[in-house]
Amino acid sequence: MVFEVVSSSVVGGVYLAAKMKQKGSSKMQDHEKIISIAEACKLKRGGSSIRLHRKTKEERFTEYVYQIPHGLSFKKFEEHIHEFEDGLNIKKREYIFNPRGIKMLWSYLKNGEYNQQTFRSDLHHMFFVKNDMAKKIKMSFDGMLHFKVFDKWIPSNIEFEEPFLEGCESWVIPVGDNGEQMLKWKIGREHMAIAGGTRQGKTQFLKMVITSLLKLYPDKVKFTFIDIKDGVSLNRYSSIKQCFTFTDEIQGATSSLNAIYAEMKARGAYLKAHGYETAEEAGIYEKHFIVIDEAAELSPIVKGNLKDELPLRKQCEMRLSEIARLGAGYGFILLFATQYPTADVMNKDIKSNINQVVCFKLRSGRQSQTVLDKWGAEKLENPGRALVIDGVTNHKVQVPLMDNKYIDSVITPHIVIKPRKDDENESISEEGTTSGKHTLVIEETELS
Repeated sequence: MVFEVVSSSVVGGVYLAAKMKQKGSSKMQDHEKIISIAEACKLKRGGSSIRLHRKTKEERFTEYVYQIPHGLSFKKFEEHIHEFEDGLNIKKREYIFNPRGIKMLWSYLKNGEYNQQTFRSDLHHMFFVKNDMAKKIKMSFDGMLHFKVFDKWIPSNIEFEEPFLEGCESWVIPVGDNGEQMLKWKIGREHMAIAGGTRQGKTQFLKMVITSLLKLYPDKVKFTFIDIKDGVSLNRYSSIKQCFTFTDEIQGATSSLNAIYAEMKARGAYLKAHGYETAEEAGIYEKHFIVIDEAAELSPIVKGNLKDELPLRKQCEMRLSEIARLGAGYGFILLFATQYPTADVMNKDIKSNINQVVCFKLRSGRQSQTVLDKWGAEKLENPGRALVIDGVTNHKVQVPLMDNKYIDSVITPHIVIKPRKDDENESISEEGTTSGKHTLVIEETELS
């Protein structure tokens, strides 16, 4: 019986290996498929088709570089990207080796489950697992046509890791994984809009940006936090010394924006008087980030039913428009977040002066059109997935989820203890005053 089982195992293994080899030898390679699809899409000239120049295997993708016939443009190939992707994914069911198969085989034999008729099939299921591929393509052109073919697309969930911050300097921070690498942006040069529906990653992204800035540039940042929605999301940052103002109500928001506008105008007057155009030219490298979590709460139109607060909301809208138009060159940067990206919330002054956009999944194509000037954000696959635009460059990324424990580890060294008003006149015991042993000295910094 043992001999029969062993013999059948050998025969089954040899049969399976031969079958897999046969399938592999008859399978058209990806670079051949790309050429075939190009020809089917009539992307050829004078009988000449694209020709493979080189193939490079990277960790997360394989790059194929082609020479294209004279008279064909890159735009023509871009128009057929869906045909290329669909063609590469036809009958793309492959099998990967499962090392746990040895343990499964031992259990199979030990428990007497052997069946001569089904053994080959059983052996196949034990040692090989179906891998349903869904290949994605990125195309580019630099005189040669580049196809980057990804066997595994962007992960659906990424935990933030401190190595993501490596190499970040000169106001560069991590933004998200674009399938090839962790995409990093220069921030603080332009305003940023962050849009997304409820629980799609908008506030988590804001927290990652704030914490990254604090970790990388603690002596060069100042923050104003306006969280009228509930005050909970950004409250953990309210006691750091870099916090200029934190407010969770409309009166405080109005006062904060008025103060920022006054400071901005004063800096503008200083630059003009000394012949400078920007804060950096004048040697002012500090950036003041105005972080607004749920900008719709400041809108006089969206919240127009609250008549007694209408003048305050109009004042906030005016100040935000002025900061958007003038602030970036003076070192005042808006981080403008909302889950209601409509013209009532993001008016033309704000939208036209925002070049960096991070857009998570939205409820409708109309909202996507407002933020990105195109459809697409309504079709994003999962929370944390975002379409990002830096000027004119578009990417799809998965934004890392930064754990609150890590956030607290970064902000704790920057927390300052602010005395309560009812403690300011509290008498100190004679013993404590004389010896100094029990006297708590709280020094307020300029930023606090």
